[in-house]
Amino acid sequence: MRRYLYRCPVCRTTSGVRFSPGEIAAEGEHHRHQLHAGHYPDGEQAGEVDRRGRWYAGLGIITTLHARLADTYADLRDPKGSGGRLWADALSWLTLTGSALTVLWATTAALQL
Repeated sequence: MRRYLYRCPVCRTTSGVRFSPGEIAAEGEHHRHQLHAGHYPDGEQAGEVDRRGRWYAGLGIITTLHARLADTYADLRDPKGSGGRLWADALSWLTLTGSALTVLWATTAALQL
């Protein structure tokens, strides 16, 4: 389940979690029309976040992969709540480590041929 937030730096407010891009676009439009007379505040953000509330756009590549996997694993049990983060984090790191070791092994085996 994808999660989205809208953040207005002028008002210093963040919307509640929404579950579709359409909902977050409507949230932003409503906020701009109600409080800013339709103007776009400088530094306004709207985008996808992980379960911890971190913006995916601000994360590095490995951290983004880990967060995406952990969110997916946690959603298997609890799609709209906070889920069991500990087992999801562990399984995500195990998946990333196993994938990296597989690529390393395959590369080493290919170079030895």
